Amino acid sequence: MNGTFFNNSNDFLGIAVNNGSGIGGNATFTAYGNKTRGTFYSYHHLRGNYRVNEVANVSRLSDHPGVPNTNYFAIGGLNLYVNENINKQEFYRRLDVNEGASGINDVISRTGNTYSDPILRSRTAIGYNSNAKIVLVVFLGETPWGMREFMKNQGCFQAAYLDGGGSSQMRFKSGASNGTFDPRGEARPVFSMVTVNPTSWNQNKKREGETPMSLS
Repeated sequence: MNGTFFNNSNDFLGIAVNNGSGIGGNATFTAYGNKTRGTFYSYHHLRGNYRVNEVANVSRLSDHPGVPNTNYFAIGGLNLYVNENINKQEFYRRLDVNEGASGINDVISRTGNTYSDPILRSRTAIGYNSNAKIVLVVFLGETPWGMREFMKNQGCFQAAYLDGGGSSQMRFKSGASNGTFDPRGEARPVFSMVTVNPTSWNQNKKREGETPMSLS
């Protein structure tokens, strides 16, 4: 599925790293000055033979103290704060103040000091659940808060919001057949993508007319 945010010049706006190296251009840091953004890391623990999956707010890849120098994956976006007990106002405030999300289309809706849900649009998320599975989801139409609640309902205790709009899309398998979920039907080229080797596929229907596709 699609990865981190990018601009019209095909520059990375978030972190995109595979096997410890940026996959191109400025993929080892975010493009928002001193703002730190939610970045999903997956790496082998240095002192044990197990894999760590977590979301950390960073401005540069090297800001995360626990990541080894090689053989890890990271993809940047916005933190969905699924592991914290916060309400909708605080959630959007953090996206606005801490992560500079007001510069992204249809993420923040603010009137004075009051936040509300922006419009429904296609969005993409990645998370890690209590069954030790990475969960990838592409939404036909959802708000950032709705994404957070959905990922929590999937048992995720770490989750990040990746690129959305026309970039949100997924290729998947259904049995022996290949499929594509492209909510806006644009087949838009994207600057980064996330791929996994699944153990199983699931389709979860959230509400009438909205069918997020998830992989675990």
